[in-house]
Amino acid sequence: MTGFFYMHFGDDVPQNIEKEYNRLLLHEQYLEKKEQKYRIQTATFDDVITVCPDPATLPINEIELERERLHNERLKYLPVALNLLKADYPDLYRLIVEYYYAETKTTMADLGKRHGLTTETVRYRIKSAKEKLKIYIIMHENEE
Repeated sequence: MTGFFYMHFGDDVPQNIEKEYNRLLLHEQYLEKKEQKYRIQTATFDDVITVCPDPATLPINEIELERERLHNERLKYLPVALNLLKADYPDLYRLIVEYYYAETKTTMADLGKRHGLTTETVRYRIKSAKEKLKIYIIMHENEE
């Protein structure tokens, strides 16, 4: 890297701006030198491939696999939980269906206008409905 050269902008640029620009330029140059000196060596793609040739040969994380299985099991019970929500809380069910299962994207503000509620109320009720669905699903897991 070459040495620092002070840049002159002429009479059109005020002296204080010229000094500040050159100060920042000098500081940037200093940081680049420091970074080169203390840079951590990084591995390239080829280095990683030689250590781990095929991602399929990597060991499967058992905990992540169990979480995925549990998530899939819970998704299978979701329609039943929605029917229970519809029977117990029809207004919450309507909000959930209109928000998550609508053919066109619907915002909480749109739902609020449609049902005469504020956006915060819609957000709270959808959160409440999701908590109730979670409770229904967990209750189903505990019954089995």
